[in-house]
Amino acid sequence: MGSAEQWGIFLHRCLIDRVDAGEFRDLTKLLSQRFPITEWALIDTLLETRLFTRIKWDPLVPLYVDCLCKMGKVQISTALTSLLKFSSIHDKPQSPGADANQLKKNSKCYTLMTDIRVIQDAMLSVSTGSATKTLTEAIHTFSAAVDWIQAVVSWHNNHIDPSQQTGGLMSSTDAVLLFESLGILLAALSGTAKGLEVLSADSHEALKIQLGQALSAYLPLCVEVSLPLRNRLDSLQKEFSLYGQPQSKSLEVSMMDNVHVNALQFEASVIDGPVISSRAGLYVYINSMLFGRPLVDDSILLSYLTNRYGGHYEVLIEEVITASFDVLSNAMYRNESGRTMFLFRSFLVNKLPTFFAAMLTVSMVSLPMEVCISHALSRLDPNAFPSFSQMFSMQGNTVLSDVRQEFLFSCASHKLIPESSIERLLGENPMQTLPVGGPYIKDDLVSQITSNPERAEQLISDIESTEGNASAIVGAITEVMHNLCNQRETMTLKNICNSLSRRPQSLDVILLFRSPKQVLQPLCALLDSWHWDEDQGESQPVYDEFGSILLLVLTFKYRYDLRPFDLGITSENSFVLRLIERGSCCQKLDELNEKQNKNLGEWIAALFIAEGISEETMSACSPQEFYMLVSTLFNQSLGACEAGKLEFDTLKGGFEYLLEPFLLPSLVFALTWLGNHIWESEQDPTIPLKTLQSLVNPSSISGEAREIHLTVLNITARSLEEQLKDVRARHPSRMDIKPILDALEPCLSFQRTGSCRRSELESWTTHSPGGLLGSIRSTFQSLVLWSTSPDVSMAPLSYTHRQVVAGIRMLGAPRVFNSLLEELKLQSEAGSGDLALDVAATIVCAPLAESFAVEQNNHHPVDPTKEPVPRTPILTLRDALNLQHENVPKMSEKDPLRAEVIVRLYRRVNSLMTPPAQVTNLDMSNIIQNMQLGVDTPAPMGLHTSGADGTGAQHATANINQIMDNAAAAVGMDSGQGMAGMAGMEGMGLDTSDEGLDPSIDDVLNAADMNPEFLDLDMEGMFQ
Repeated sequence: MGSAEQWGIFLHRCLIDRVDAGEFRDLTKLLSQRFPITEWALIDTLLETRLFTRIKWDPLVPLYVDCLCKMGKVQISTALTSLLKFSSIHDKPQSPGADANQLKKNSKCYTLMTDIRVIQDAMLSVSTGSATKTLTEAIHTFSAAVDWIQAVVSWHNNHIDPSQQTGGLMSSTDAVLLFESLGILLAALSGTAKGLEVLSADSHEALKIQLGQALSAYLPLCVEVSLPLRNRLDSLQKEFSLYGQPQSKSLEVSMMDNVHVNALQFEASVIDGPVISSRAGLYVYINSMLFGRPLVDDSILLSYLTNRYGGHYEVLIEEVITASFDVLSNAMYRNESGRTMFLFRSFLVNKLPTFFAAMLTVSMVSLPMEVCISHALSRLDPNAFPSFSQMFSMQGNTVLSDVRQEFLFSCASHKLIPESSIERLLGENPMQTLPVGGPYIKDDLVSQITSNPERAEQLISDIESTEGNASAIVGAITEVMHNLCNQRETMTLKNICNSLSRRPQSLDVILLFRSPKQVLQPLCALLDSWHWDEDQGESQPVYDEFGSILLLVLTFKYRYDLRPFDLGITSENSFVLRLIERGSCCQKLDELNEKQNKNLGEWIAALFIAEGISEETMSACSPQEFYMLVSTLFNQSLGACEAGKLEFDTLKGGFEYLLEPFLLPSLVFALTWLGNHIWESEQDPTIPLKTLQSLVNPSSISGEAREIHLTVLNITARSLEEQLKDVRARHPSRMDIKPILDALEPCLSFQRTGSCRRSELESWTTHSPGGLLGSIRSTFQSLVLWSTSPDVSMAPLSYTHRQVVAGIRMLGAPRVFNSLLEELKLQSEAGSGDLALDVAATIVCAPLAESFAVEQNNHHPVDPTKEPVPRTPILTLRDALNLQHENVPKMSEKDPLRAEVIVRLYRRVNSLMTPPAQVTNLDMSNIIQNMQLGVDTPAPMGLHTSGADGTGAQHATANINQIMDNAAAAVGMDSGQGMAGMAGMEGMGLDTSDEGLDPSIDDVLNAADMNPEFLDLDMEGMFQ
């Protein structure tokens, strides 16, 4: 029997026995060693096996395809090509009188649902950078996408009624979804580095002709299906001239040898205009730092401002103050949330005076600060920042009259101006005075907390005040936390972590002065190296302390969507990393080792059989081991209830133990697993929903646990809401989902990731002309126009950096950059090029969460021998600029004005982003620390390998047939993929809490379908 036959038997058996993706991966590795097979034969065999079952929709098939691609057994392009070969998209419509048996015999089984899922998985792999890493693979993937588009267009033409112009795509929801998925795949592929390389090179003319022919057939159908998608692909077609015809050569081959010489001559001939620092430029930059997760690094900010103003510190300070007030008044006019207003206000009052004081220490100059501040205040919008006396004549207006006073008192507190100047600057008597006792000093606060730990909680409550002391408090709290980690004083550390976890706005302020890594690296190192001794005494306090520290790490991680580097995790063996990646994924019993099986049995007995959780149960199982078992515990317990082995009241009563404070943080992973289970399962969700209701909205909970429970809901609410809305759409008659959604609703605004609201996205994507890109161009035009009168006291332009980031995340940086470039070119032709150049350069330089760690590493390099160097997972606007700059030699011949604009923009961006010589090695944090303002930079703690046993039992390798025979009747998502599509939506910049987006677009972006889960109910022996 040959390899193909062996693999056919294996794949058929996996589908019949419902082997899940994790076990399929392990079995595939073993079988590959015994029966090597080519990627073409492997994927063909899998898809042929699918046809034998004649099942319309089997969720295992796309899971297996995705698994093979991620293992490197099959390339994305190969999978797409084979998928098309076996797709029912080729089926022709049959005549009404055809024999039913003959129709069944001649047609393939219906595959469109499977096709859609495989293409969506491919789209996610391409957009996240895990596929098409080589030029060859990008070419093959383009070719496969072209073949698919042509097949779908052909299907549409075959199924349309020419006389009535009905039918075709619009007659089938699956056909529409397949059509849109292909368009998004093509757009995602075009936004990758290798995809751009293919489209930009002259050596792939034949492929580009085919791609142009496919687009020419595809785009007219987009009008009926998705206008935003059409706009997106239309710009792609125009940018690369993809019209299905060979391009005429403008240069002879003999001239190509001189292209680089000509390029150098061209760049040298481009003369820069005057450098203008527009009011809109700094307004955009500060907005970009604060609209989502605070992206504030003193060294980066100082470098940018020094480059921008070239040592003119008076202008620098004046314009930074003006821009910060502009950002705050803009937020008021836009009715931004209270939490966003608070962050903008805290930046102005708490951060800026501290930064100015440190900057002046660095520059060693003396400046007339009172004059700078007076000039800045004179430019503010009087309707947003009136004097106290003016308030009485402004009936009904929402004003920020006290912010000017808060800012001035903070400046006086930091010795930037004397207190006597405040009255002159306000033009009236101030309504407040400096805090009694003067400004806080960080070292004094550290001593106070060390002698009286309760002082820490008092200070944490003051972080959100606007008295200018946040810098010193943050510095003191952070230093104390580091000291406690080093000394392993976990009881005091627990109280500090609890206080911070329940104050998410305090975390925002902390990130104005500290990077997440500076705060969290010692905590993660402590959790990774946590020493567990069964004889150490009472176990419940240890669980309590461990859980509180972990919950703060999770609060940071999920509030700001932090990556491992941002958390300070440097080891792949980190317990925290394994918990984040796998904590919400259950394991089957035969995957657990002996110790894990024993721990699981004892916890089940303690929750559902015994009268409570005993000391013996906890002492035998470390907190690390417990957290890695939580999802499996829920899976087994819920499965037993659904199988009738456990009464629901008993299940509910047992899970209520997890509402105790010392176990409550584990609900982060339990609720995540439960949400995935409800979303994936095709079984009756009544019992899981009742369980979720009891945990989300418990009938009784202690006062101490209530705040921890709220933090848990803050972390999990967004993903649970998405899952429950999807389940409600499948089961519209169910009445038990809305109460859970109502309980989650107050927690949906917890995240600060910079995602836009649905209502915002809808207004941008429906902008005429041009959709989202058109709306960005319109905003760019307005920014330039607003900057033409920089000294006028007027309301700032309505602006949110969410718009640009949504464009980058949804359409890709190259598309957004090209739109900005076109607008910059038009502004240059209209005579506003110098002003527009500054606005465009600022947008390109603006910090982006995905690339911020890389920018920080440029100023604070890590030791690559001790920790990994951060990388950017997406193309940024600066990357897009660099790619365009590489094409200047060719562009200068065809479009010299565009080439000139690119050269000027490239120079301007580099001048702004390059650290100036005088501050290249300057650590602003240390400067501020020496001033005792509380922003020191602690040395990174070394991470220790976790001692917790997080590995599952290894599969036996002796007899693969026996392994297959013992395969459990279970299927589930691969690690971390239960909500891959939902995560993809957030990654594209979409805040899914708002309503109003076109459902068809929702379906496309939600690149994950429900999957049935057959639970492992092997619980005999646990419930006696």
